[in-house]
Amino acid sequence: MPTPDQMVVTAAQAELRPLGLQRHKRTRIWVEDRGWWLLFAEFERAGAETHVGVGVTWLWSGTASVSYDLGGRLYWREETGDFATEHPRDGHTWVRSIHYADDGQFSTGLKQITGIVRRRVEQLRQEITTPAYVARLLSAPQSRVGATSWWHTFHTGAAAGLSGDTELARRQFARIRPDRMAEGWERDLGRRAAALLALADDPPELYRRLSADISETRSRLGLPETPPGTPPEPQW
Repeated sequence: MPTPDQMVVTAAQAELRPLGLQRHKRTRIWVEDRGWWLLFAEFERAGAETHVGVGVTWLWSGTASVSYDLGGRLYWREETGDFATEHPRDGHTWVRSIHYADDGQFSTGLKQITGIVRRRVEQLRQEITTPAYVARLLSAPQSRVGATSWWHTFHTGAAAGLSGDTELARRQFARIRPDRMAEGWERDLGRRAAALLALADDPPELYRRLSADISETRSRLGLPETPPGTPPEPQW
């Protein structure tokens, strides 16, 4: 008989492989390489519970791990299959995990949540088109999603720089002050932001630096050297 882990893998492969997502090593994460960003789906185990999430990792980040830069865990209604990225307070019962009780019950739950994950993957694919769109999304007042405030600001500036909106990039990078940061990662981020801010008066050079950062992140993540898509070069 298959174990619960094997059941998760089988159900996720059936829904996500046809979309082009590949299992990341031997984890419960499935990834699609979008060139300048990664789209991923995660089936996280917590004891007998399985949580699901769909997210985006921006590849200008310089990190060596998959992270929820946009997106996160999903909530859904079992009776309708509706899903949400934040817990709705609408009087209905929304769940955020499935519990393993027996194979039959777990298989039914997996069929529902893998279908929900597929729909969220397709939704993000349609929404995220260009760095200009990402810059507009992240700079909107209500968009504090999936990142600390410093990272959110950095991602907004990077997307703006790649899209040629150097004024927005300048404002965002200038907000990240190394002298106001305590943690080591914060100071590193502040130094990176300062280096990019110094290029704000040279839009093509800022674009090239961010493109080089994407290539470096791809290398750290073990992604192919030639990406399937690159940010469109703005008209300077």
